[in-house]
This record gives sequence, C-alpha cells and structure tokens, in this order.
Amino acid sequence: MRRRNRSDYLLIEILIAVFFLMITLTVLVQVFAQSSKMADRARVETQALSESQNIMESITASEDPVEELTSLGFVEAHGYWTQAMEGYSVMVSGDFTEQETGKMWDGVLKAYVSQQDPEQGRQEAVELFSLPLTWYRGV
Repeated sequence: MRRRNRSDYLLIEILIAVFFLMITLTVLVQVFAQSSKMADRARVETQALSESQNIMESITASEDPVEELTSLGFVEAHGYWTQAMEGYSVMVSGDFTEQETGKMWDGVLKAYVSQQDPEQGRQEAVELFSLPLTWYRGV
C-alpha cells in the first residue's frame, strides 16, 4: 500500500510539471507570434518611408509635380493622387499657387497601412506618417 502511494505522488508531480510546461510553451508561442507581427509592421513602415522619400525627391526634382506623379503610377481622384504598394498605400495632395517670382506647389505626402479593427472586425487604413512636400520653380 505504501509503495502505491509513493507512485501516485510521483505521477501527480509529473502531471503538474507537464501542466506548467504546457502553459509556458503557450505563452512563448504567443510572444513569438506577436514579435513576428511587430517585425512585419516595422518592415512595412521602413519600406513605406524609403519609398516616400524617393517619391518626394522625384517630385521636387521634376519640372511638373502632377506629371511626375502620373509617371510614377499614381492615380488622381478628387484632388488626391494615390498609389497602392505592397502592404501600404501612399497619398499625395497639393495645390498650385502663382506668385510674381514663380510657381509653387504645396502638398503633403501620407502613407497608410491597412490593419484589422478588432472591435468592428473590418479592415481600416491607419496613417503611418505625414511628410510636407513643397515644389517651387522660378520664372
């Protein structure tokens, strides 16, 4: 009888150890999954910022910002030029002003990423960043 009691305690101790091991593994899997999501988001943000800087440089170096946006593949609708990239989208808006010394185009470049809204269960666009964009050509 005593021998059986000891083996029961050993079995219970092993089951408790396995239970704690399973809980620990579950937490670790969730941590790694979350870190993977964060790494993907950081990759998209870095790629969006790099591409946005390239777009801004192309626009400021061009003779006509609207022509440059069209040549870069942007689509115009309601005064906004948009382009969907891999994992994010870029939107450019701006207005021309005529001055005595030249032509100025003031605008803004914004990058958006699509993410799942947990409350409503649908995709929504979240702004990553907004960069001012100014183009000037003298007479």
